[in-house]
Amino acid sequence: MSLTSFLGWCLLLTPLVSAAYVYPNGSRLNQIRSMYAWEGFVYDIEPCKTTDEMAADFTHMKSRGARTVITFDFCGTGADASYYDDIILAAERAGIFIIPLAWTLPVHVINQNYTANDTFLIKSVPRILAVTEAVMRNPGPVLAVAVGDEPLYDDDAGSPDALAYYINNMRSNFTAAGLDIPISISELAYGWQISGNITALSDSVDFFMINEFPYFAQNAQAGGSNSSWQNLLTDMEYFETLANGRPLLITQTGWPSNEDEFAPNSPAVVASVASEEAYWNLLDRHCEDYFKAKNIGWMWRAYSDVIEGWGVIELDGTEKWPWSARLLC
Repeated sequence: MSLTSFLGWCLLLTPLVSAAYVYPNGSRLNQIRSMYAWEGFVYDIEPCKTTDEMAADFTHMKSRGARTVITFDFCGTGADASYYDDIILAAERAGIFIIPLAWTLPVHVINQNYTANDTFLIKSVPRILAVTEAVMRNPGPVLAVAVGDEPLYDDDAGSPDALAYYINNMRSNFTAAGLDIPISISELAYGWQISGNITALSDSVDFFMINEFPYFAQNAQAGGSNSSWQNLLTDMEYFETLANGRPLLITQTGWPSNEDEFAPNSPAVVASVASEEAYWNLLDRHCEDYFKAKNIGWMWRAYSDVIEGWGVIELDGTEKWPWSARLLC
């Protein structure tokens, strides 16, 4: 897809939706700014569940207190806007906020072998367009949109400036349709820190979606250890300086019950259900003194072990531990 055809396609999107959606705090961004404590889950869409199946999952999450879901990975090629229609409809049925994530890694995360067809323009841009189209058709439950999961760490677009271009283009389409949907990238502190000149990209995001995983720290121990909390604080302090007053939302955090998906970087790390539960409880214990004080919400990676080891439920739906978290404190 050429840049010219990309721009032309985007212009066709602008008349699709004009209806506004009223959020409790006046705007989506103000809604994000008011969030604190546990917000919800990361939800892997690679299994390509039906609308009814996703609505059932979202309804179960909400019954346990979840208020927001962020999608992860992609179904099929990720370029089918109608499947994102299904995801958004499922969230609407469940009465939960949704953050659709446009997957921007050109190759599949499990098989990172590039070919001539595995480029950002060929693989990633159609996914961005699919999410844009679906959101414009049904913006109601969409709290925000993420353009990429760790796209800086993986260098998905080739440069921060290139990524900023697509964010700004998406925003132009939303604005033309009368929509105030915030846009960001779901990214590690380290991803921002290693990416050189990030000024254009930092300026392009409306708030900061944060991937925060103390499990990968060089000094990681058990999930509930003091080092886990101190490593989180160090990264969050960096984001506070980067955000310059814009809202922060931890869109992915967690601790795995095994090392099957990702090996740790510390020989002292403990990956177990008990360690996973301890990290969950560690976050919940800091509801008053940190998350409420800073107006920062956190979302758990992941709802189920479709993301191996990281869910609160097994693939068969049984709970790994009797999980719950405060929504208010």
